[in-house]
Amino acid sequence: MAGNAIPQFCKNGVVGSVLVTAANTSSQGGGTIGTDIFKAFTADATNGSFVEYVRLIATATAATNTGATVARVFISSVTSGATTSANTILIAEMALPITAADNASTAVNPFDIAINLRVPAGYTILVTNHAAPAANTAWRLVVVGGDY
Repeated sequence: MAGNAIPQFCKNGVVGSVLVTAANTSSQGGGTIGTDIFKAFTADATNGSFVEYVRLIATATAATNTGATVARVFISSVTSGATTSANTILIAEMALPITAADNASTAVNPFDIAINLRVPAGYTILVTNHAAPAANTAWRLVVVGGDY
């Protein structure tokens, strides 16, 4: 039998978010969720979800420069605990520069990464920083998409 011939449309928009507060030097997906690899989004448990893009923006609790790092975005079948290269796949990465966050006179520009990916039911979008964030700073990852 042929696959679905009708286009899929999302039933509602979804946004997920997480602060990336620790370093993880692996680009192969290994880590512990909540410790050095951070869950930003979980797809709809029944029909999955569509992720259009992710946005990274520097944040701080006081006017501070972030450290330069590489952000990595993964898709994973794991929702908690340990991840490995067998269940967590790198789908994007971006170099992030030193940024003056929480500045009184200069706005912080976000960095967007197009994802445009159907995420299977129950799968997660995870993120890491290669370098540890500077004191009082973190990169926030925002996931924008929709549930099927």
